[in-house]
Amino acid sequence: MAAGQAAATRPAAGRGPPCPAPAALAPAAREPTASAGAVPPGYVRDSADVPANLPEGPDREEIFWFCTACHSSDLVRRQGLTRERWDELLTWMTDRHGMAPLEGTERDKYLDYLSQALPPRRQRGFTNPFLNRE
Repeated sequence: MAAGQAAATRPAAGRGPPCPAPAALAPAAREPTASAGAVPPGYVRDSADVPANLPEGPDREEIFWFCTACHSSDLVRRQGLTRERWDELLTWMTDRHGMAPLEGTERDKYLDYLSQALPPRRQRGFTNPFLNRE
């Protein structure tokens, strides 16, 4: 590293500014402008992270921009949760990390997409056939 340059680091989880509300996440609003201020130091946006990285479904683009305001779409794709677990996760992100609250039909829209496009995956590896399953 050259003299006078600071190491590029990301802020610790839960220490950054709260995530913006869905309406503020349009692609044009996400790009830094003189009026919006500068990009935070150390922030690196993966230019390959685009809405097409999420599975097809209604409202995919809106949900992509909302989720990627705080983390990559790769993190979203790896989850694979039931609707109930997605609901718990949204509540946790709001309570713990300051995510803009999703309520009413807006929350239902997000839960519909996430639970249908990214449902639980079958467990890999050995499965005990004698365990009770629901």
